[in-house]
Amino acid sequence: MALIYLVIIGILAFWVASLKRREQQLLQLIEKYHRERKATFAFLNNLGERLTTSNIALEPTLEIITEFIMDATEAEAGAAFLVDRSDNTVSARIVQGMFPPLMPTTNYVLTKQKYLEERLKREKIPLGQGLIGEVAQSGLPALVADAENDPRVPQPPKDFPRIRSIMAAPLVARGQISGVLVVVNKRGGGTFSQEDYDLLVALADQAASTVEFVKLHDEFVKKQRIEQELQVAHEFQRMLLPEKCPHVPGYRIAAFSKPALEVGGDYYDFFFVDDERRYLGIVIADVSGKGIPGGLIMAMVRAVLRAEARGNLSPRDVLLRTNERTYEDTKDNVFVTMIYGILDTKERLFRFARAGHEPVVVVNKQTQRVRLHSPEGIALGMVENDIFASTEEKTIRLEAGDIVTLYTDGVVEARDEAKNEYGQQRFLDFLVANREASPGEILNKVLSDIESFTRGIPQHDDITLVAFEVLEVADEVNQPNDCEKESHLIARAGNERG
Repeated sequence: MALIYLVIIGILAFWVASLKRREQQLLQLIEKYHRERKATFAFLNNLGERLTTSNIALEPTLEIITEFIMDATEAEAGAAFLVDRSDNTVSARIVQGMFPPLMPTTNYVLTKQKYLEERLKREKIPLGQGLIGEVAQSGLPALVADAENDPRVPQPPKDFPRIRSIMAAPLVARGQISGVLVVVNKRGGGTFSQEDYDLLVALADQAASTVEFVKLHDEFVKKQRIEQELQVAHEFQRMLLPEKCPHVPGYRIAAFSKPALEVGGDYYDFFFVDDERRYLGIVIADVSGKGIPGGLIMAMVRAVLRAEARGNLSPRDVLLRTNERTYEDTKDNVFVTMIYGILDTKERLFRFARAGHEPVVVVNKQTQRVRLHSPEGIALGMVENDIFASTEEKTIRLEAGDIVTLYTDGVVEARDEAKNEYGQQRFLDFLVANREASPGEILNKVLSDIESFTRGIPQHDDITLVAFEVLEVADEVNQPNDCEKESHLIARAGNERG
């Protein structure tokens, strides 16, 4: 019987001891939880106090994170590494304290810490190589208590502090590893403990979310800045277009241009070639490519053309001179299609040359006749002048009631949801059907018809149109030129659509 009591007492004693051990473990877990919780709140509070709207940027954020983690783990040095996916390497972005080199090399300047930091930031660690590379590749944190005997941790030169212990934790957000936080050597000569390791991992989780937020903020700020720059470029390009169509007795003139992006490669222009204002230069052009590069090429070509056109009554010769400059000053894959013509306002002659552009369309109000004029010509900037010289010049004699329309390919290549193109034939039929309207009204109706066809599908190319009508001789004095009114109408229509 006594034996049974002894067994029971033994079991109870073991059970009590187990409970005490379990209690101690729970107390340790609670203490660890409170420590991590306290550190996390302190971390977030630190970020909140030191990060403001003026310094929400990646480097200041990483500096705060690295500094805090060094203090929390009592580390002598720390660093924040970021992953570069373009070459699958990791490099230090922030270095604090006397952080030792982690790549095997001997050329270090040890007299000043900033030189070492600069050297460390230039070094690239391949993913999977060494301790940092392994953590960056696997996403698994690491604690090396005895770093001097771990082959993954290269030791620095003899006169540099040895790496006694090291911890690394990945920055993981939205399933992507963006970097690694590293601390080296516990202050006082000790080694990092399991508690230090757990704290680093917990803070790294918070840091990863913070870094991701800052990156998104940076992208948002950059996008805003780009949008502002594009708006400035858009306004600059609008300044290059004529403020209004010229007033020419006996003619009505209208024009419209709408880029597919904020900045486009299409343009049109009007200018008098002579001092007597008899010869009116008319240009429509389409630069390969869109956006700011297309806009810059457009500005260059416009300046060259205007300089060469002054006093020159040969459109072909002006295009030859413009091609020479364009071919020399642009890349091989850049070209410009263009129609440049000179309207003799007295004789009603339109002399023009075509550099690979869409044809000139002439519709007569009375006869409903449609004429397409496509003299031979190569786009500007594609070939040298010995080949470009094959460009032809053509002269059209205009009659009262003729409406001349110039357009870029964005008009006929506008697409609906099924990828069907608006097409040249529909465009020509529409011009004939609306021949009784003024040039400004015609352009507005064309734009409305294109929108009706595309059913809201965003345009993939710039759209530019120029039209002028030859009035009756009797109307030259009495008929007011309403180009300005029509230009404002066109501009308003463009704004409504944009």
